[in-house]
Amino acid sequence: MSRSEEDCSSSSEDEDVTVDEGKVQELEDKILANPYDYGSHVELLNFLDKCGDVDRCREVRERMSGLFPLTPEMWLAWIKQERLFLPLDRERVRDTLRNLYSRAVKDYSSIRLWCEYCSDVISVLEYSEDRTREIFELALSNIGLHVSKGGELWEQFRQYEDTLLQTIKEQLDQEDCPEREFVQDLYNKQRSRVDALFQRQLAVPLTGLEYTMSEYKTWIGEGADIPVALLNRYETALKKREAVMSYEQALEISAAPHEEEYFHYIEYERKHGDPARVICLMERAITDNPLNSNRWVDYLQYLDQVLKVKSVVLSAYGRAVRNVPWIVDIWTQFMLAQQRYQLHFSHIDETLEEALKNGFQDAASYLSLWKCYLSCHWRQERFQPLKTNGSEEHLENNPLNSAFERSINFMNQTFGEEGDPSGELTRFMAECEGERDDVSSFRVLMSGLFDSKIYKEQSSLWLEYISMELRFGEVPEARKIYQKAVQCSTDSPQLIIQQFLNFETVHGTLETYDNAALKCRRQQKKINEKTAKEAEKLALQNKKHSDNKGKNKQPTPGKSKTEQSDKNSKHVSSKKRKISSEPENQKDAKVVKPSTKSPEKPSFPKKPIQDNSEIDKSKYPLTVFVSNLSYDATEDHLNDTFKHIGSIVDIRLVKSVNNKSRGFGYIEFHTREEVMSALELDRVLVLGRPCYVSECKEKSVGSKTEFKYKTTIESHKLFVNNLPYTTTDAELREMFGKISAIKSLRMVTTKSGKFKGFAYVEYSDSESAKKAILELNDTLVGDRKMSVAISNPPGKSASQKHSDSSLMTEKPEEGTKRKAKMNFMIPRAISQPKTKQSEGGKVGNKAAASQNDIVAESSDKGTHSAKSNHEVPRKMMSNSEFSKLFNK
Repeated sequence: MSRSEEDCSSSSEDEDVTVDEGKVQELEDKILANPYDYGSHVELLNFLDKCGDVDRCREVRERMSGLFPLTPEMWLAWIKQERLFLPLDRERVRDTLRNLYSRAVKDYSSIRLWCEYCSDVISVLEYSEDRTREIFELALSNIGLHVSKGGELWEQFRQYEDTLLQTIKEQLDQEDCPEREFVQDLYNKQRSRVDALFQRQLAVPLTGLEYTMSEYKTWIGEGADIPVALLNRYETALKKREAVMSYEQALEISAAPHEEEYFHYIEYERKHGDPARVICLMERAITDNPLNSNRWVDYLQYLDQVLKVKSVVLSAYGRAVRNVPWIVDIWTQFMLAQQRYQLHFSHIDETLEEALKNGFQDAASYLSLWKCYLSCHWRQERFQPLKTNGSEEHLENNPLNSAFERSINFMNQTFGEEGDPSGELTRFMAECEGERDDVSSFRVLMSGLFDSKIYKEQSSLWLEYISMELRFGEVPEARKIYQKAVQCSTDSPQLIIQQFLNFETVHGTLETYDNAALKCRRQQKKINEKTAKEAEKLALQNKKHSDNKGKNKQPTPGKSKTEQSDKNSKHVSSKKRKISSEPENQKDAKVVKPSTKSPEKPSFPKKPIQDNSEIDKSKYPLTVFVSNLSYDATEDHLNDTFKHIGSIVDIRLVKSVNNKSRGFGYIEFHTREEVMSALELDRVLVLGRPCYVSECKEKSVGSKTEFKYKTTIESHKLFVNNLPYTTTDAELREMFGKISAIKSLRMVTTKSGKFKGFAYVEYSDSESAKKAILELNDTLVGDRKMSVAISNPPGKSASQKHSDSSLMTEKPEEGTKRKAKMNFMIPRAISQPKTKQSEGGKVGNKAAASQNDIVAESSDKGTHSAKSNHEVPRKMMSNSEFSKLFNK
């Protein structure tokens, strides 16, 4: 439920109702348990207002105002209630109303609230003329550019000034007017104010501008000339109003919160309007939907980048953190803005404390908050280095270090070591100490970090430690760290070894290099032994699983093996009949009788057997299978693509007898972690073709590759269709990145790398996906209208699923392409099993059965061979017999 739906009633009932103290206490207990329970606050306020308890209503509103921004309706209800006491104590109530109005307009720029404020400024609040004009000018700067309703404020301002003008005129009309010249001067100045207001209003694109012009003509008198410059500004204002009226009408007829309508309107004003108009429109959008965090972020970025006015920017940030306090990025940007505009650091301290009170959902948000605060603290003190000798007293008394220690303790106590899994806060603190030339403190902090197992196993942290030691310390200390890193790091030990040897090459002597190489060889041997054991264990588990799977395959109860075999034979035959498109009279075509000589296998060109059967099975876990490669791709191309992952042991491209690449091969790495990193490069472009990367596994009969993407509806993922084939990844990222941060983008391509005209865009939340549909669906991209919808793949039959999964995720293996093409070379006359017994039927059936074997052998991996579906073993035809069938 939104706040506008929960707002309290603006009026109290005439008759008091007895207050149910039990109900009040129940709601108070809820609020005490959770002070940020907005619904309980509103329920309590409505209940007390219904009972006519004005004093407690005032207390509840005050408490709510300290925690949340109140909606314009709630402020007006409060003001109306206080105004009832005006006759009893005019001075006190007047001061109260002044305070309430000044606080109310700081929460939201509501046209209704500003009109009420300006109306009471004239009749109730009793401000001086100068103060009244200041309030009117403030109102115009906030909401005076409101196209459909801003004219009300201009009218109120002009009426106020015209009333003063008439008062002066009455004095001037008196015959015994004292100091006539002084009064005449006042009259001329006041008339100039009214004239200036008319001219300012006529230059603003507002509803009812024509009526204002007719009033102006009447005011200056018939026959008076209107300045040419004013007429030009007036015509320009009419054109601007005409250009935006369609947007205003869309807002008028659409339902709140008008997200799509505001988005298009703001985009138009950004391109054609001035910053004042953009800000006024953004304020309107925020007032209609104050809990839309994306709208706040967009508004604040605009103020930071375009307006850059201190008072406006800081005020907007203060309101934003009250409306959407759960967005950590707004809090961090608020602290940066406070430092950018050189506020005292105590303001940043207060902002941090408020942010910590509100609470966030995850450790990453708190970590981001602390890092921003500490960076502000470091910038504040970086040019004021403290004299220190590295003692513990320094660590305790330095304000920045105290802040660091507080942040580290907070994260550890709240989330444990997982709160800062990379030790970012400690590393930042250590780096600050190093910049201060306090090397001993830097070393104490970094060495203490690696006392924890979660950190000492990370190679990247060791390398950063060494890098900082080389910056702030000495080479011998860096060598000691390398020696520890080689022994402790487990995620990428090969990287540490390589860097250690590089380090000794640059900084060491031959002796230190030899010592390092010896240590590295010993460690490498341990790693290899450990990897071999893991691979052996994994292979044993796979074999055990495969054996168990084979044992679980049992014949169907109640049927003999012969019956099942016959059923399988019929099933295979029916599948093959579906493939054939020949008329029925051709299905019974006579098959040539084969020779009585012993059948021979067809003589195909002999090719070297090069698949993963050549690889030692113990190396499977450390090897990836790459396919769909260009035939021009070489080992060097693959090395350039995968070398950043880590150390590559071997690259083997499978080649034909002519020593030409067959488009697939194998890459062996040192560690399992490197293999997992390589798998993430699936479909990376190599020479313009998507390279398929998969795990190297032992082939098994009937195995299928599962479809790697979900086939159910995903509310946060979009299906983008009807795109030009020339569309690029960068263009889509730019287009959809304007909505929200893109989690992933997949452009569907052919195996040759050509774009197929559709893509999938994934956001982190469904709200962003819905927004993208509203804003980008039917957008013209090139000469096509782009279609954007929630990803919801249609349901498929089993055969379709197998076919699709083969196209989308299965990687072509050795011989797959050639085997698939062989089906089209087989005559239809022999691709069907013979259904009618003829003379020499036995021999004919043998020929058909033999050909069925060929079809089975040339089918995809997912099909079973004919041999497994028939009891009677079939023989292959000789080459001469096979040739006669083709020449028939």
